[in-house]
Amino acid sequence: MKKEYLEKVQTIDDLITAFYACLGGEPGEKRDWEFMQFLFHPQGMKIGYEFDINKNFRPQWIHPNDYIERIGYWFNNTRETAFYEREVGRVVETYANIGHAFSHCQAFHSKEDMANNKPYKQDVKSIQLAYYQDRWWIVNMFWHGVTDEYPVPDRYKKFQQFP
Repeated sequence: MKKEYLEKVQTIDDLITAFYACLGGEPGEKRDWEFMQFLFHPQGMKIGYEFDINKNFRPQWIHPNDYIERIGYWFNNTRETAFYEREVGRVVETYANIGHAFSHCQAFHSKEDMANNKPYKQDVKSIQLAYYQDRWWIVNMFWHGVTDEYPVPDRYKKFQQFP
């Protein structure tokens, strides 16, 4: 385990900020996939509401290692535009060693689009967290795209924490 990795998982804020930062980059720019794996508990999952091959909108589970294998390959070799995500707001609640965050984020095809506030999509992520072994872990990350049918609730447009 790298010391700089451990420093980035001591608080929920640090962990979520690190997650968004580790995915960003220009086309072909290598991401630190080892670090992304470090953020997730080994049994954690990424779950996205997406269309399946039959055009049904449903949750789709992917282990972070499989995400890295599939999406990482695409980021590193095929994607023709940059990818950056920026968190807009977050509501965090904690109880003992359990944490939960609703995180509203925007995705961009370039740093210029991000500077001009021109996202190509937005998501709301439900992030379940656990504290043990002297650090926070992402246990599951579940997201849903923002649409006209499912707009972002106002409470997710700012940063709030409830112990």
